[in-house]
Amino acid sequence: MGRVLKLDSIENGKTWKGYDMLIFNTWHWWLHKGRLQSLRWDYIEAGGKVLKDMDRLDACREGLTTWSKWVNSNVHPNNTKVFFQGISPTHNKL
Repeated sequence: MGRVLKLDSIENGKTWKGYDMLIFNTWHWWLHKGRLQSLRWDYIEAGGKVLKDMDRLDACREGLTTWSKWVNSNVHPNNTKVFFQGISPTHNKL
């Protein structure tokens, strides 16, 4: 099938459990389309469906929802600091 970006899965999340600090960085992954997307993945999986493409804001929302649910159920706030870094709202403005 090829490489699949799974928006509703954090398959290897157990690796991050127990750390003192977690830094999650979304940056550009959800903006990539066309040739830039094809360098990273061939399909997007969301809600049990495998798609060739989908609306990028919907993809970002789906991915962040998965991430936040994982953090809420796997990270103890007294033991681990969690930082989230996204793209600046003015990053793409000229």
